[in-house]
Amino acid sequence: MLATPMHPHLAAHGGFGLHLHYAPPSASLVERFRATTLMQLSELLCEHGLSRTGVCAADGCDRVYADASRAGRRRFCSEACANRTNVAAFRARRRGPAG
Repeated sequence: MLATPMHPHLAAHGGFGLHLHYAPPSASLVERFRATTLMQLSELLCEHGLSRTGVCAADGCDRVYADASRAGRRRFCSEACANRTNVAAFRARRRGPAG
C-alpha cells in the first residue's frame, strides 16, 4: 500500500495569495501531486456524493469522470467520446434498419 504524506498548511507564494498545500514542503513532486489529488477528490465526493461519478458510456472507453455539472447528467469522460458516440449513432440511423 502506498503511503502519502499529508500535512495541510497555508502558503502564500508566487503571487497566488493565501492557499492550501496538502503535502509537507519536503515531499517530492509525485507525493505533492498525489496528496493534492486525494484531497480534491475527497472534497468533490463530500460536496456532490458518489452519484456524481461514473464510467464513460462510450464503447471501448473505461475512463472514469466526476460530474460537477449543474444537472448531473454527464455520461462521457470527454467531448471526444461524446462526439464519437453521437456520430456513430447518427450514421447508424442513416443506414437504416437493414444495416
